[in-house]
Amino acid sequence: MQKQQEQCQIFAVLIFTLIFLLAAVSTTEAGKKEKIEKKMKKSDCGEWQWSVCVPTSGDCGLGTREGTRSGIDCKQTMKTQRCKIPCNWKKQFGAECKYQFQAWGE
Repeated sequence: MQKQQEQCQIFAVLIFTLIFLLAAVSTTEAGKKEKIEKKMKKSDCGEWQWSVCVPTSGDCGLGTREGTRSGIDCKQTMKTQRCKIPCNWKKQFGAECKYQFQAWGE
């Protein structure tokens, strides 16, 4: 009789543990669904459109560019980003060469 009671107690503990584990797994799944929904809300915003890099001084070096995006629920629709224009970019395709003016027939 006592052995049967011990078995019932062990069975009850196992059932309780199983119910607890199922509850823990279901709440974890619910948390994941909420995160997915939050990510979907972020997609209501459009893609960032960036302007060209405008140097702070001269025609190369450090500068800034502005980005904009559209969307009704977007918290941020405009932002400024730092950028850099390399000072030797003209050398890559020969833009620093001077034109030599000659007559058409030559």
